[in-house]
Amino acid sequence: MRTFKIETLGCKVNEYESAYYIQQLEEAGFRMAEEGEPADVLVINTCTVTNTAAAKSRRKIGRLRRENPGAISAACGCYVQVSSPEERQALGVDLLIGAAHKDELAERIISALDERDGKQPENAEVKAKKEGKSLDLVEEAQDLTRFESMPIGHFEGQHRAFLKIQDGCNQYCAYCQIPLARGPERSQIPADVIESAKHLAQSGHQEIVLTGIHTGRYHFRDTNLTQLLAMLLEETPENVCYRLSSIEITEVTDELLDLMEKNPRILPHLHIPIQAGDDRTLARMKRPYTTEYFKTRLEEIRRRIPQISISTDVITGFVGETDDEFETTVQMLKDCAFSFLHVFPYSRRKGTAADSMTGFVPGPVSKQRADVLLDLSKTLREADMKRFDCVEALIEREDPHQPGVYIGYSAQYHPVAVCSKMPLSGRIDVRISEIDGGRYVGRMEESK
Repeated sequence: MRTFKIETLGCKVNEYESAYYIQQLEEAGFRMAEEGEPADVLVINTCTVTNTAAAKSRRKIGRLRRENPGAISAACGCYVQVSSPEERQALGVDLLIGAAHKDELAERIISALDERDGKQPENAEVKAKKEGKSLDLVEEAQDLTRFESMPIGHFEGQHRAFLKIQDGCNQYCAYCQIPLARGPERSQIPADVIESAKHLAQSGHQEIVLTGIHTGRYHFRDTNLTQLLAMLLEETPENVCYRLSSIEITEVTDELLDLMEKNPRILPHLHIPIQAGDDRTLARMKRPYTTEYFKTRLEEIRRRIPQISISTDVITGFVGETDDEFETTVQMLKDCAFSFLHVFPYSRRKGTAADSMTGFVPGPVSKQRADVLLDLSKTLREADMKRFDCVEALIEREDPHQPGVYIGYSAQYHPVAVCSKMPLSGRIDVRISEIDGGRYVGRMEESK
């Protein structure tokens, strides 16, 4: 049986797409290579959100090719998309796929292997290899108009499933290369989203996370995100809950809050990127809101849904960020009482508006500021967790390091550990006994 290895860098959308590649290869009769076992196929799903991610993508490609010299190799994703043709060819892989043709990846790999093994006439992949070139399927990202459907029917060993409903971004924040890497916004057909959700529910998944590059901008003809959620709630069983992977503050509409307020199957957690807490920094970043607007909308969200937790993304050391601006950001983050922070030191990216700005913050300063915010995140998480003495949690598995301890996440997306002599799985109520190392520790609440 042919074997494959896959390496994934970057965001949840990349993880979703890698899960789709795995599904396609396994359905075609491949199996995942065990550790130390050589593979017939290599897939590296790359990232370009920071210089570190891009460099790591290149290193992963080189290492895997050295360790598996006879394998057919494919590099795909954001780093591939934004690289020049010369940079892509220098990677030395057989197949290059950027923001398009992802739904063809498994088919292309199988075709190349069959030709190599003498099962079909020479194809484009092998012809390119004989010429010492990679087969390059990268298209101009701005020309993309089709949402490539990549449905996944089952997430092995998980009650939580992911469902990609949107791709691309039109926002062009000053620091971000993603519009260049993913292309313009495009969304999945509602009927296809609903069909995928039904399959996931039939497979036993109790929570579905709707994900995309700019999920809040989901829009297909007359259907927006809130309307799609309403259809999903109507068409799937009562035991299936929904979570949004991320949404901008400008997209948390009153219509969405109405639906969340009425239907507890939309879980009470939103991840809303703020990126900076100072209006001067936000303006240079080209973010579409002010701190006052952000605060006002947070107050309205919490007034409507008191049990909600709200987490965020923050960038430190953006171009021109002064000590005063950073201190203003720190205070803003405290005032907003986020449940936790994802913190990223600014990384200069080619082709973005920030790349041509002046006043770059030294790397050590940016990192020191990130460390301050990471410490703040721990404090904020504990404060948010202390609001609850009993939580609903989705238990996924036994802790591999602690037998008899079962782990998962609360509805507010805080880590949960439950001690039990009996195996636990699925959605349960947990009575909290303590908060230890950033996670709840408790016991299953007895049925009333």
